[in-house]
Amino acid sequence: MTTQPTGPECPECGSRYKRLPPGRQGQYHVYCDNCEYDFGRYDHFVAQFRHMLDDLEAHLKHKDDA
Repeated sequence: MTTQPTGPECPECGSRYKRLPPGRQGQYHVYCDNCEYDFGRYDHFVAQFRHMLDDLEAHLKHKDDA
């Protein structure tokens, strides 16, 4: 099992460390490494990060164009 310091922070304890599932398949869940908060399925968790990155890239591109 891998622990990664990633956002978002855990809503329960504020920790940024998560236990990522060993299989990386959609049926596995991501948990907070500190308090066991369930962030949901791995594929949903990754989709949230992709959405955040897309928003950030669009914001940075907009600033570069200005």
